[in-house]
Amino acid sequence: MSELIDLALGKPATQSSKHPEIVLPLSQVAGEAVLAGYGDTSFQTAAEWFPWWQVDLEQICTIERIELFNTDYWPTRNRLFSILVSEDGREWHEVFSKTDHDTFGGDEKTAYTVPFATPICTRFVRVRLDNWDHLHLKSVRVYGQPGIRQEGATRPLTPPATRGRHVVFAANYNEEDRFLPVFIENFLSYTDEYCSLVINFPANRAIPFHLLAGHRRVHVFNGKVERKKWGGTLLLGHMESYAEALHAFPDFDYFCTSASNSLFVRPFSLDQAVAHMARGNDAPVGMTRHYLIDVPLENVPRGEAWVWDNLEEAEPFRRYLIDEADIPLMSINQIEGLLAERSEWGTLHDRIAILEACDGFFANPTQKTLALEEFLPVTFFRRFGTSRFTNICHMLWEPIREVIFPDLVQFVQKLPMHMCQVKWFSRDPDSVPTAALSQPWSRALLATLTNDDTPATLHARILNRALSAHFSSALSSQEIYTPLTRAWRDDARWGRIQWIASETIGRETRERFEGEKLISGLPMLPGKKPCAWLELRDHRHQDMQFEAILSEDGKHSALDLRTGPAGTGLGPHHWSEVWGVLFLSPLQGEKAQLFRISLRRPFDYARHQLMHNVRRSDGKSDVTWMPVLEEDDGDRRHFYFLRPDSHHGEIWIGIPCFVQTSIAMEISFGVAAV
Repeated sequence: MSELIDLALGKPATQSSKHPEIVLPLSQVAGEAVLAGYGDTSFQTAAEWFPWWQVDLEQICTIERIELFNTDYWPTRNRLFSILVSEDGREWHEVFSKTDHDTFGGDEKTAYTVPFATPICTRFVRVRLDNWDHLHLKSVRVYGQPGIRQEGATRPLTPPATRGRHVVFAANYNEEDRFLPVFIENFLSYTDEYCSLVINFPANRAIPFHLLAGHRRVHVFNGKVERKKWGGTLLLGHMESYAEALHAFPDFDYFCTSASNSLFVRPFSLDQAVAHMARGNDAPVGMTRHYLIDVPLENVPRGEAWVWDNLEEAEPFRRYLIDEADIPLMSINQIEGLLAERSEWGTLHDRIAILEACDGFFANPTQKTLALEEFLPVTFFRRFGTSRFTNICHMLWEPIREVIFPDLVQFVQKLPMHMCQVKWFSRDPDSVPTAALSQPWSRALLATLTNDDTPATLHARILNRALSAHFSSALSSQEIYTPLTRAWRDDARWGRIQWIASETIGRETRERFEGEKLISGLPMLPGKKPCAWLELRDHRHQDMQFEAILSEDGKHSALDLRTGPAGTGLGPHHWSEVWGVLFLSPLQGEKAQLFRISLRRPFDYARHQLMHNVRRSDGKSDVTWMPVLEEDDGDRRHFYFLRPDSHHGEIWIGIPCFVQTSIAMEISFGVAAV
């Protein structure tokens, strides 16, 4: 057999981006990884979702192993990665994923080696980081032989699923009714006819059949299990859905658990999912949460992660698994997007009594209670099944946060091919990322955002941008905005009027400051609801000084808000915990469909952060209200807050008060003439 050579040495390389401080050409930066030796040089991408580096071997070669040499700086960034190959540089096939959290080094002894039991024939080799960060390595070596030399070498393909193709997705639904049509429409839009959805509604909650599409691929039922956040009830809820699917869709072949706050961001591909399932990864690609596989229940390690510490402390539960359930080893995985064959999930359904007994150990769940839906499915797959599974949902674990629109654009283009869902999405149908996946035209527009930079796609992309800009301009020209205080006094439109509030608020004060107590001369709604009040929070450790000046000059309602610790003066604006919220209403009922807050540019991060802590109230309770749009207009930036369809009657917008607040803004409402 011929000696293996480093096929990548000196070959053309490129990467998805480069660090913004690097001035060298992209190809030169990428080429650092294919130089002889592994000295102080390295390549580095920008921080982005799923950055990659690749090399062109310039001909079809047979490769047997790949070695990756880590950098000395931030080596932990590169723990989770995948290897992809391609014959033409356009169609890529994933052939390996590193899903453990071990850190590898940058010399011959500590480099990471990816061996291929069956040699692979390919021309292009890509290393992809499986999360959001910089990708940087000193060297990538691809060992093999030029040409197709070895008998039995394969060309990676994504074969079609050879078994049945009917997939049942299941969700424990706990969201508001108004989100249900969004959830169903998202599923129907991104799955084919061979996919069905089972939705488990809480036991005592009426199913809003008037909101259902009546589609034959969707089945909604009331479960019997009272679901709680911790313990085993969420898993039992999924098992209820599995049992329901046996009757509603008796011929299904695969079962996949979904979260009601995860959404599809692109079409589901069973072929890609099954191909990835065959690779036998122990954890989801890019799973940043710490996991372990086949942990002996007799010797659970402490200090690995809090979930394992909690398991170690649950000795009666562990003893039951060992002594009565025939489960000596425990594994952990995410329940979101967990796809396996019907028979794998049958290992849990057939042992439902064990699952119920496990839940019984946590009758009064707390935050330290184990989430059994993360432990038991893969544990059962490995103990009683074939251990064939995959995860099609990418989780935003670090930090845990909701999807924002820039994420959505990146996910559509860059997610691993077998993945098609992302968590966490806002359950508010008016949230921009959620709405983008709910409207047919915006889904179609997202589908055009590809990495293909051919002249035709670039032409279409610019044309779509131009059309979007013209539509936006046409829509905004029809909007009319009225000063928030216009209806507070009959003579407001004829001259400048001011309302002034100044209070020293003790740290022990709990009552609401409203009406005449806050600002003299404020109008009241029938039922004694004021147009303005100050709601106090429990985050005060000192007496606070509060000053607000509201004014109208016939064209604008202006608010100058200042707060600070009493006796120290009202200093500069700083971000902090919110200790109070100033609620304001135009007293125009359903006419106030949209609020617009305008800040003069430039402004600092703390003032921008204040706009992302705005609240909405119906006069009884209040909730977070995120801006649906930010728009620059000359020397101002406008923040738009859209009334939800479910909010009826009067509406109040809440401006948060930090410990140190110093901000001036204009507030108006619209969008029809008043």
